[in-house]
Amino acid sequence: MKKKVVGFILFLMLLCGFLTGCGNEQPEPETEEVIIQSTYEETLADSMDEAIIMSVDQEKKQIRLYNLTLGRTYSLVYNGATGMKNRFGDEIVAGQLAEGDMVRVTFIKEEKLAKSVQLLDQVDVSNVSVFEINKAAYTMSFGGDQYSLHKNVLVLSRGKQIQLEEISPADSLKIVAEDHQVYGITVERGHGYVRLSGHESFVGGWVEIGQAVITEVTDEMLLVVPEGEYTLYISNDGVAGSKEISVARDEETQVDVSELQTEKIKKTGKIIFTITPAEAELYIDGELTDYSGEVELDYGIHQLKVKAEGYSTLTQYVKVGEPMANLNMKLEESDGDEDDDEEKTVSSNSVSTVTAASDYRVYIDAPRGAELYLNGSYVGIVPVNFAKKAGTYIVSFRKDGYQTRSYTLQIDDSSKDVSYSFSDLVQQ
Repeated sequence: MKKKVVGFILFLMLLCGFLTGCGNEQPEPETEEVIIQSTYEETLADSMDEAIIMSVDQEKKQIRLYNLTLGRTYSLVYNGATGMKNRFGDEIVAGQLAEGDMVRVTFIKEEKLAKSVQLLDQVDVSNVSVFEINKAAYTMSFGGDQYSLHKNVLVLSRGKQIQLEEISPADSLKIVAEDHQVYGITVERGHGYVRLSGHESFVGGWVEIGQAVITEVTDEMLLVVPEGEYTLYISNDGVAGSKEISVARDEETQVDVSELQTEKIKKTGKIIFTITPAEAELYIDGELTDYSGEVELDYGIHQLKVKAEGYSTLTQYVKVGEPMANLNMKLEESDGDEDDDEEKTVSSNSVSTVTAASDYRVYIDAPRGAELYLNGSYVGIVPVNFAKKAGTYIVSFRKDGYQTRSYTLQIDDSSKDVSYSFSDLVQQ
């Protein structure tokens, strides 16, 4: 009897162990599926924003964005599950997202994880090299139209936010706008600086850098030039020479032209002028010139100024380098509201308006200790001041061991002095 009882107990123990073992094996995949499903639900996007891309770091899988409404910067990470699309809804990869693009992004706020990024199709993207910014009115003109600037407009250069005044007329821009309002400006092609040395015998002559800059040579110069490769041409009183140079963004290129100071070679070219209106007066390098026949000029760069009553004065530069050439010049009729001293200066890449000097001054108070250059010519060490003229100017600040920086100033014709202070230069 005892044997039967013991045997029955052993049987129950074995049966219980078998059932327990089966119970341990089956629930595992069910439990795993529940956890996966739960995690998926927790990672659904809970926030959405329309923002401008400041930069994309593909190594860190991170996107820096700028919220226009708040005027603030934030970052999101992305992964293989982040959906990315262009403005047409086609799938793209992170490398196709560019600085300055305006996007609609959904993300998990707590984890700062982007779930989707799509380029906005309702915005206009323009690439421009000719533009005008009116800081006082907070407007911008390009392509024949005028746009207002968003109160928190984002200005980018190489992924960094810069001030509106740091845009140079020499720059090429990518502009994002909607309904004639500009939201973002990206400097696609920026500017650097050219500093001349060994140019003493060329002072009073002219220097030309590609089609970007034409200006008179002064004792000390720091020229703002679009980044790129150029031929620098310099001339004075029959002596001329050229050098190939390279200009990098935000960097200074020093060009020694001392070896170009060779013996005078008197070469001349003749120009036949056709000027409208016919009664206009022509001044070449400041001298009234008869242009009824061929005009003979030394090889090099010359300043031409054409004046006529009822028309805007036109100033233009010409490089004489051929035995014979023809040049047409046409004045624009004055609207009657222009100042008698106002003139339009035409260089190879821009048009600016300059008026006569007044008795008032422009004071530059900072950055202290930096060299100040006005439109490329040396003024002095900050703090410094110069005569006030209404117009648009480029002021550049330079100091050994620091990064050179320039700003565009728009000076009005008000009867008062004006003062400016700019940020300290950054050490190199």
